[in-house]
Amino acid sequence: MIKVMIVDDEPFIRQGLKILIDWEQYGFLISGEAGTGMEAIELMEREDFDLLITDIKMPKMSGIELIEYTYNNISKNIRFIILSGFYEFEYTKKAIKYDVSDYVLKPVQREDLIRALEDYKEQYKKRMKEQNMVEFSEKIVFDRNLSILLKGKYDKEAYDYVVNHLTDSKDIRYINMDFDHSLEPFTELCDKAKRKAQGTLYNSLKDYLKNYWYHSYIDINNSDNDYSVGFIYARNLAKLTGLDEKNYIYNLYRALSSQVPYKFVMYIGQKVDDIQNLSESYKSAIIAKSFQVFSEGKDISYYDEIKSLINTEKTPVDKEIMDDLIRAIEENNSKAIDIKIKAIFEHFKELVASPDIININLNYLRFNLINIAKELDPNFDQGEVYEIITQGSYNELTVMGSINHFRKFAHEFSNYLNQQRKYSFGGVLSDVEKEITEHYMNNLSLKSLGEKYYINSAYLGRIFKKQYGIPFKDYLNNYRIERATDLLLRTNDKIYTVANAVGFNNTDYFINKFVQSKGVTPLQYRKQVSKGNLE
Repeated sequence: MIKVMIVDDEPFIRQGLKILIDWEQYGFLISGEAGTGMEAIELMEREDFDLLITDIKMPKMSGIELIEYTYNNISKNIRFIILSGFYEFEYTKKAIKYDVSDYVLKPVQREDLIRALEDYKEQYKKRMKEQNMVEFSEKIVFDRNLSILLKGKYDKEAYDYVVNHLTDSKDIRYINMDFDHSLEPFTELCDKAKRKAQGTLYNSLKDYLKNYWYHSYIDINNSDNDYSVGFIYARNLAKLTGLDEKNYIYNLYRALSSQVPYKFVMYIGQKVDDIQNLSESYKSAIIAKSFQVFSEGKDISYYDEIKSLINTEKTPVDKEIMDDLIRAIEENNSKAIDIKIKAIFEHFKELVASPDIININLNYLRFNLINIAKELDPNFDQGEVYEIITQGSYNELTVMGSINHFRKFAHEFSNYLNQQRKYSFGGVLSDVEKEITEHYMNNLSLKSLGEKYYINSAYLGRIFKKQYGIPFKDYLNNYRIERATDLLLRTNDKIYTVANAVGFNNTDYFINKFVQSKGVTPLQYRKQVSKGNLE
């Protein structure tokens, strides 16, 4: 709804305008009324309005003076419809430079008011569309620079860009919001429905943050099974609301939970002094997610509260029995893995009344396997290791808890470590590159290629990135974009046809990726090249 304020010193005129038409039928909502210009200013300072309908002659402050003050001191986006008598029209023309939308002669006729409102609405829709396009493009640039900082790569240009768009860049935390993947209502959804839920969570966060919505973040290059939303918490956000940090985060969770139909958890990364160190907070949020059992079922899990538990001396872990399994996994000893898992499950039967202790043992296993993977490659990012170790069978293990899932996970990860030690970059990567060049228009994924070439998909993604410098998905998208530029220049096909032809099933996603790569939309690219203006 377009929010309207009626300003007139005559109460009966204000009342008459309110009942003259069905405002909501035409897409308008009367959100306030004022009898003087000063009252209108006070209302605008407390509340947002899109349109003011104001009398031109009022005591103390005229309609023109109100418009001038609003334009110079409150917002240049608020528009006005002026109510004036016939002989005041020349006076009304002075307001043109302040983008007055229209004027309506008194006494106001229903048809004249509807005409003025419909004209304004057309202007409003056009302005909002243009504004949204600009904001969309700017947010893409912001997210790209933010992702650089999240990866721990300091870049002054990226740093300055991010700092200029945030309300504060000191005393910050990265907060990862992710759905509870152990609950059926969410796990039973198809990918499209899960993406829709992710979009709902992201948009709800944006709406809550209002003018500070740049603190919301969604990784458009995220993995296929990642439906999380990021939030850059800054000290100033809580300060503006008069709350301390924990109460601000708690209120945020409650507000978002009322808007999102599926349960989600907030994983709070450690506080860092400056946005430059955001990657440290990001990594700790990922660790908090991997150790979610220590949150004891809480909806908000702080890394600060569980980091002491990562010290295994303080956890009730049966080290000897778990270390035997870890050694068997590391040695890729299939027979020993089966024997140790059978022994562990016998041990777990004795702990059936203590599920928390079982979970702590499983997390001890996970934490140590992460460290083994990191030792094999010190440059291996912890977030990537976490994604590898928590996919597929481990998730099934924690949800269903069967010995078969446990055995499957142990053998899978053992094979992954073995591949990581000995697999060369040649061979399979050459095959994958050939697959991209010949079948880029098809539904290629690391999972399908891993199955085809008998290699762990997560590990394939890892060595691909190390060889080519970018993730598989980005490489594939870049190749598709290059093929799209050929079609844009050589054919007159519609944009959606070009998108489908190069493997993008979603036209909006294609346009988004094209803008990231070329700096312009596909349509703009075609027009600029045809005019010879492309730089």
